[in-house]
Amino acid sequence: MKKNPLHQLANFTEVSETKLSTLKSDTLFDAVILKTNFGADQIGKHSIIREADNFIQQTILLIDKCCLQLKDGGLIFVYGLPNYLSYFGEYLSDKKQDEYSYLFKYWISCEFKAEEIKNELPNAHIGLLMYLKSKSKKNTTPFDINTKFVRVPYSDCIACGNMTKDWGGKKHMLNPLGSALSDVWNFNDTPIKKANNIPVALTERILALLSEGKNVLQVNQTKVKANISVPESEQKISLNGKTTAVEKNKVVHQSCIDFLNQLHQKNPHGVFDVAFADPPYNLAKNYSIYQDDLEERKYIDWCNEWLLGMYNNLKPGGALFVLNIPKWSVYHFNFLADKMIFQNWIVWDALSTPAGKLLPAHYSLLYFSKPGANAKVNLQTVREITSREYCLRNSCITKRKKIGDDKKELLTDVWRDVHRIKHKKDRDQHPCQLPTKLMERIIKIFSDEGDLIFDPFGGSGTTAIGAKLLNRNYIITELDKRYVDIAEKNLANIQTDLTGLLYYERESIAQKKINGTPRKQIEKEYMTLCFDNRKIFSLDELKEVSPNTFGLVEHYQGNFNKLQGATRRKIEAHNLFSEQS
Repeated sequence: MKKNPLHQLANFTEVSETKLSTLKSDTLFDAVILKTNFGADQIGKHSIIREADNFIQQTILLIDKCCLQLKDGGLIFVYGLPNYLSYFGEYLSDKKQDEYSYLFKYWISCEFKAEEIKNELPNAHIGLLMYLKSKSKKNTTPFDINTKFVRVPYSDCIACGNMTKDWGGKKHMLNPLGSALSDVWNFNDTPIKKANNIPVALTERILALLSEGKNVLQVNQTKVKANISVPESEQKISLNGKTTAVEKNKVVHQSCIDFLNQLHQKNPHGVFDVAFADPPYNLAKNYSIYQDDLEERKYIDWCNEWLLGMYNNLKPGGALFVLNIPKWSVYHFNFLADKMIFQNWIVWDALSTPAGKLLPAHYSLLYFSKPGANAKVNLQTVREITSREYCLRNSCITKRKKIGDDKKELLTDVWRDVHRIKHKKDRDQHPCQLPTKLMERIIKIFSDEGDLIFDPFGGSGTTAIGAKLLNRNYIITELDKRYVDIAEKNLANIQTDLTGLLYYERESIAQKKINGTPRKQIEKEYMTLCFDNRKIFSLDELKEVSPNTFGLVEHYQGNFNKLQGATRRKIEAHNLFSEQS
């Protein structure tokens, strides 16, 4: 009987920092896990941190030693507080040790069980960086992790009994072994105050991903400990001086950097209560004006310009939010960390689409406040959210509301209940439109009615819509005139109902009608044919084996490669179960 691949773990060695030098010089590992040293009392602490911090410098020296223990193509994991991980990430990205480079792969968010904190967003998030050691950044040394068999079991809704993940009529496409492993790992059975020690389940997951025959080293830092502090009483900043009235509730057709620089000259003490940015991610998205494929250093320098402009134009105590993929959030954090008070590294687990070794499911939402006054946090109405044990089907939600089935969980800095806009009918003509629910949550929690909200990349106006619906003022800038027109049109669609409440009704983009045989029927026929023959047929082979099925697949409007992949996984899972029985 063949072993279940889930239980074929890599070999594991654990040493303290002081014992690292006792390892044989010719012993190299496939992966090194570095557990940085921090106390339970440091978790969730707000901070102003400078690069010269002793903990940063000593940990970087230890990272160098860990990298020397790593094979070419090996992985280094660094586990620690979000307050510090960005410094280690940028160091690894810029590091050149001998002939090797270190490539960012993932910021894995480890979610723990949070505890309620008065007037603060509870902390549940500890970070785990993952970098690849490679001789070249362009021709990357290949690496392999066992994501084919290391998967997350499906869960059922506690109300209706169906899967909590709604496959939208594509249940036949799911992998029988479970859902893909993402970059958000749940350890919700472990209290956050115990997260200063790596959970056994986390180590075992890494060992399962590396698989049997690989060698993994864990190094526990001991010589120096994180020491996070921020002044207890913040110095109040005087707002007396030069001010100019700001025209509010406007969509400004201008470069955000030019606008911010001009505004700061007229109002040096700041005018915004909240500044939120969702910039282009430098991933070659199809924007109509902005070229989203800048060289990395140019992109980072450009980001620093508008980040500085946002900081300069915030009032003391004002909140700055920046949303990006973790790779770039590392640099945003380091730019802001010595100027502003770090509050939370919020993880937006947005149900992304499959790509890469792990499913890149989350975006980083960095939250800083400007020194000089207390930050605003209004959690009274959003302290709890709907439990993740429920599914998201409208039919189930309606039934639960009728019978009062309303289990809750604490809102933390890991947001799982706000999802990306997946359907064309729900979005405007913009490649990266945010859900209104995300912006409404940020605005509701971190501002008061009458406050001024700013967004430098206004797009189709989601931030402005959220602000207006919640009785806040707004200013958004947008470089592309087409999106300016869309935003203004959307804002004009905000209406008042009979009770005097504001509401927004989107003009949906109609989806194309699918002619002919339904996709689901085509997929099932192809999968059944392959399953019966234990073979994944190409189109050419299909034409010979089953002309009728070929005639259907020929007009298939989905991605045929994905259909082949889903079919292959079903056959592999069936074979695995057969061998174990």
